[in-house]
Amino acid sequence: MNDNSSTGTLIREFARLYVRDQRIHASCGDAASTVQCHLMTELLREDGLTQQTLVTRLGLDKSWISRATDALVAEGSLKKTTNPDNRRSVNLSLTPAGRQRASLLDAQLSSHADQLLSTANAAQLALVRAAMQILLPAAQNRKAATCTPQKAKPGKNLTRLTLLDSELHISPAMEADWPAISRLLQGLGLSLDGAKEHLNNFKLIQAGKELLGCAGLEIYGKSALLRSLAIKPEAQGQHCGIRLVQYMINTVGVAGVKHLYLLTTDAEAYFHKLGFEKIDTSKLPAALQASRQLQGACPASAIAMLLKIKKTN
Repeated sequence: MNDNSSTGTLIREFARLYVRDQRIHASCGDAASTVQCHLMTELLREDGLTQQTLVTRLGLDKSWISRATDALVAEGSLKKTTNPDNRRSVNLSLTPAGRQRASLLDAQLSSHADQLLSTANAAQLALVRAAMQILLPAAQNRKAATCTPQKAKPGKNLTRLTLLDSELHISPAMEADWPAISRLLQGLGLSLDGAKEHLNNFKLIQAGKELLGCAGLEIYGKSALLRSLAIKPEAQGQHCGIRLVQYMINTVGVAGVKHLYLLTTDAEAYFHKLGFEKIDTSKLPAALQASRQLQGACPASAIAMLLKIKKTN
């Protein structure tokens, strides 16, 4: 970032760093996952939304919203009621306990925001406030300008990847692939911290020349960290992620790695099906402390998981 950066670029860079820091800060005051935090604070502002409305507003995968919703209902923070306009769907509302929890979380996040401005003087604060009074209405007015995906042409619909199985292949990532990889990770809300430094251990899954997903490894002697598993929304549900994970497991086995670790906020069940077991974060080996993922790129609430690698012949 330099003095010649555009105003839009500066806003985006601030938003990126701010959101990353807020995720870490939120996890310190509440055990909720990042997705659960998004759900509660959104419902705190407008209660009684449908799950699909939340998917659209938050731009998150429907399965993530569904899992977070079920967890919050089980904890007594959310309740489901039949949608009077469509009896096949339900409205989600905060319970009294959930509203109190969301209010506390919201206050903690606002306090964190205030801390960022603690070094500014009165004149600077006035400038920031004036800028916010311009930006907020502009952002709020863009709610109606959401993206409507175009229907894919026959034969090119990525949600029907079974038709393209013969074209699927996994290959090493190259330097020239980094722009596409970074767009994919950012689009799914995944951290770029440390990713480019380990690009030589990233693999891509493609259909022909179309990038569908990626995954990376950070190798530290006999231990390795699986990171940045990302699949394009259009390709999810077609086992691309499973193929990538299995490929990475084979890769570390050949490399002599004995223990493969990962950090996740909301995919514990997914990785458990692939053989990973939840462990206490205190059990992570000291060698992994060099990873940016353990230095704050992942929320403090992230779950650590381990797969013991079987010997390969």
